[in-house]
Amino acid sequence: MAALFGRYYVKPTASAIRDAQDLFPRYRHYQEARRHALKLAFWPGFDGGGGIVEDLHWSWIDGMGEPRAGELRIHETIGGHNNLRIIFYVSTIVLPQDTMPRIWTLAVMQKKRTRFDSHDLSTFRGRLTILLQRHYS
Repeated sequence: MAALFGRYYVKPTASAIRDAQDLFPRYRHYQEARRHALKLAFWPGFDGGGGIVEDLHWSWIDGMGEPRAGELRIHETIGGHNNLRIIFYVSTIVLPQDTMPRIWTLAVMQKKRTRFDSHDLSTFRGRLTILLQRHYS
């Protein structure tokens, strides 16, 4: 059964859900972005600094430090938004109720600059810190 669903559970945080709802008020656009996020279930692993998941590119976010977060790049326009990013964290710990590790989506955003600014990085770090304290402490 694990092969049918990939190698990871993909779980959105409440903040990522709120980001997506704000970005995509129309339900079908929200579901289209969600469909792309669920491709993370087939994420290939930690090798290298980036790669491809299904048909989307991903890379680690420069400047995050440890623990690392990655960005999944959506190249199509959804709901009038282009250059979309799904920020995610890959857990190496399998929670007691799970049979596979989780990939958590931390944020959904339209990236307007080449690099993430210090505010973006602080937001990602804060969301990741909360996630780790709630589920892995």
